[in-house]
Amino acid sequence: MILWGKPMRNVAGMGTGFPEVIGEGVVMTAILDALSATDQSRLRDLTHLTEDIDWPSDVARAKGWRVANEEYHHRQRDLGRCEMQALMASLHVAPGMQPARAKELVMAATKMYLQTDMMRVVSRVKNGELRLYSTRCPLYERFLDRGWGGLTACGCFARRQGWFDALAADLEEELLMNRKWGDPVCQVAVHVKEQQAA
Repeated sequence: MILWGKPMRNVAGMGTGFPEVIGEGVVMTAILDALSATDQSRLRDLTHLTEDIDWPSDVARAKGWRVANEEYHHRQRDLGRCEMQALMASLHVAPGMQPARAKELVMAATKMYLQTDMMRVVSRVKNGELRLYSTRCPLYERFLDRGWGGLTACGCFARRQGWFDALAADLEEELLMNRKWGDPVCQVAVHVKEQQAA
């Protein structure tokens, strides 16, 4: 497997303006090299469904924002599951792999599905730990609108839970930084779940 590391701000196609907090790390891209351009385009088309954040307002008018939030996150998790299942099918990978392989697929899915015109999330491996950094999110832009009384949490969290469901891997994430807390990026660490003592 080919691994390569570059500063975030210099990664081709990523543009500039990424905060220095992301810095150096290892980026894994080789897993996606196995996919044809047609397959990659087909997979990226799945993101259009997840980036529609207008429909919850219609639900909220009829049922209230609590129900709209629940339906939004339930749908995001379902869509995330579909995204990962489609990626795994294209790569001929079955669920239930070792955590290290599952993390590689999370990195590949991050590159495939969370780097669009509306959203920008990138992955880095630092000191053996997988971290995801979000610097652009359509829902966060709504949070900045003083008149927005809608969705309370970004859908990418639920989408990644859908990824973990599809992988059938014991992964969980820990929120380390959040733009809503005043941090320059949202930062998530992906861990193997600790087994509970019986």
